[in-house]
Amino acid sequence: MRLLLLHTWGGDARTWAPALRSLCAGGRAAEAPDLPGHGDRADEPFTLAGAVETAAAHAAAGVPGGPADRAAGPGGSAEHPVDRPVDVVGSGLGALVALALARQRPAAVRSLTLVGFPPAGGPAAAGRLAETEERLRRAGTAAFARGYADGTLRAPDPARRELLRRAMAATRPRTLLDSLRATLGWADDEPPRPPGPPCLVLRGAFDERVGAEAAKTLAGRLGGAYAVVPGAGHVAYLDEPEAFAAVLGDFHHRLDRAAAGPAGRYGTEPAAPVRHSSGPPTPTLPER
Repeated sequence: MRLLLLHTWGGDARTWAPALRSLCAGGRAAEAPDLPGHGDRADEPFTLAGAVETAAAHAAAGVPGGPADRAAGPGGSAEHPVDRPVDVVGSGLGALVALALARQRPAAVRSLTLVGFPPAGGPAAAGRLAETEERLRRAGTAAFARGYADGTLRAPDPARRELLRRAMAATRPRTLLDSLRATLGWADDEPPRPPGPPCLVLRGAFDERVGAEAAKTLAGRLGGAYAVVPGAGHVAYLDEPEAFAAVLGDFHHRLDRAAAGPAGRYGTEPAAPVRHSSGPPTPTLPER
């Protein structure tokens, strides 16, 4: 089953490079697009609708090499017909996009993994947005990006910090603020609905932005599981890429076993923690 990887706030597709070797073990295919306003699309404005369209295009059969002329099924569209559902993984901003995709195009999503989510709401959200705007105005994007990467990532490897720093430094301030506003403005205020795709809410053990209780509560509301990446902070896929891939792989392996046997659904029990194994992965995305 194909993976669709949606990057964190201020990141881009290349920030997934350290995790790709582990995520693609066994020849599994994965796609990590730039969301609007990020990476190679830095000149575009960010909107949540545009980000969801980007995710839908990569999840659907209409991506390069897919049967674009296939008729759209339930949950698809004429522009983005559904071929085979994908396992969608979103971190931070990417988690917001992933959740919106699962709600708007359910036939495109086999499973949903939300990492470093949900964001703080209420006064804390307003305060963070105002603080970020002021810091960007005073320090400029490059200095802000350096401070954010150093203050957020726990990974000792400077190359991983550089991936996030470079991506954020190349992102326009307006994009950073618009995408942060969209993420902080999220609220699960929709009425109850039938169970969606199997869901995993994943949190770094040392995530200072998303508390354990908030993540567990979200998992319960979505009828999903909660798991922890040991040693990781808010951007777990960059901090501990191998441990991140191991937790995610366990989730998807259970889905594969359920699909191969009697009908079943991944339950709400916590996934087992995974110990970190050392050794730097080799980035497999091309240099920009």
